[in-house]
Amino acid sequence: MKISRSMKSGCALAMAALLALPCLNLMQARAAGPVIQDQECKLTISVDDALLGEDASAEDLAKMTIPVDLYKVADVDVSGVFTSTEVFKDIDFNVIMDGDTNAATWEELAAKTAEKLEASQAEATAQEEIINGKSAVFQGLQAGMYLVAPQDTFNADYSMKYVFTPYLTALPSSEYTLNGAGSDEWIYERTISLKGEAEQQFGKLTIQKALNNYNTSLGQMTCVFEIEGRDASGNVEYSDVVSITLGGADTSSITIENIPAGLNVTVTEVYAGGSYEVVGDNVKTAVIVSDAGVEGGNGQASVDFANQYNGGNRGGYGVTNEFSIGEDGEWNWTDPTAPAPAN
Repeated sequence: MKISRSMKSGCALAMAALLALPCLNLMQARAAGPVIQDQECKLTISVDDALLGEDASAEDLAKMTIPVDLYKVADVDVSGVFTSTEVFKDIDFNVIMDGDTNAATWEELAAKTAEKLEASQAEATAQEEIINGKSAVFQGLQAGMYLVAPQDTFNADYSMKYVFTPYLTALPSSEYTLNGAGSDEWIYERTISLKGEAEQQFGKLTIQKALNNYNTSLGQMTCVFEIEGRDASGNVEYSDVVSITLGGADTSSITIENIPAGLNVTVTEVYAGGSYEVVGDNVKTAVIVSDAGVEGGNGQASVDFANQYNGGNRGGYGVTNEFSIGEDGEWNWTDPTAPAPAN
């Protein structure tokens, strides 16, 4: 039996109506009305030390300049459906429209987008700065999905690095798209606070010892130094004892690594060799500068001491014992007199 033209038309209209129902339901579930394509959006980025872990400092943030890059990763149509831009075409941003959308969904999608961004080296859509704790404001933005990518930033003395979590946001958005529940009214202005953590940085301390004169008959001489590092509140955060051995009127040094940056260290020469004495002060101080701070132009922490022979006849050579915890949890002793392993 042949199907008449009128029957074909009727079937086509019926099919079109059936196909339109899910779309209509989707639009009704996602928004109270269509997205206004030509309405400009506004995004305000703030920073809250309460969201950056216990090591974060409001004083640090009040003196920092944090660059924030903004990337448009998807366009949005009038019904609120996202279409990924070319760089992010493999990512489906419409998963946030599911009824079970939660913070974890947004975080996972943001991490995936940031990973894609790093591999692509795409250029930012816009750039602003959070200066001295003030918010960064992006205005005149087109509707779409955006990745907020704050740059890692050091505090003023380079003792801490602030690492921020990438953030994904829809403009416009609604309570429903953000939380999977609540009002579906489109909101064209958003304010978000950055999350992340403050990472302690580490630096080095160099102790230099000059021996002005030397009694050959007494043999090598060993100087011992006590190191104590305190934070801004005066709490002891680092303690160590090191030594330097010299075999003539010469200069030698030792560099201690992995000391928390920003500490005020006091270095005391507690033993100057059996027949030698310290020339000048036996206590010196310095502030530990991180490796990043040294690269930024700050000088590495160092102190200088000098000794001279005092006419005695007692030798003063020694070694420093070194202990470390093994994988089995037991303390292991490193023989300081043992020859170094062959390369």
